[in-house]
Amino acid sequence: MASDLQQTLERVSRKTLHLTERYNAIRQRLEQMRKQLGEREQEIVRLQAEVERLSLENDYLKVVTTAHHSRADVERSRAVISRLVRQIDRCINELNE
Repeated sequence: MASDLQQTLERVSRKTLHLTERYNAIRQRLEQMRKQLGEREQEIVRLQAEVERLSLENDYLKVVTTAHHSRADVERSRAVISRLVRQIDRCINELNE
């Protein structure tokens, strides 16, 4: 009977050790995944800023390189220029505050 108890304790001890090792491996993987998630979120923010910058640059280039001045092109150019002027005014107001 004591032998059975000893074997059961050894089996439980091995299983506990195995579960502890698995738990530590999972925790380590979780930390890696959290780190990757943070890096991906930073990359998303950076790429969104770049998309916005490139979109704005594209608008500027459209205004500058309009070869055929149709009425729609002129109106679109005026709208872009007006938006830029408003942005500049807002920046000036923020600097003055």
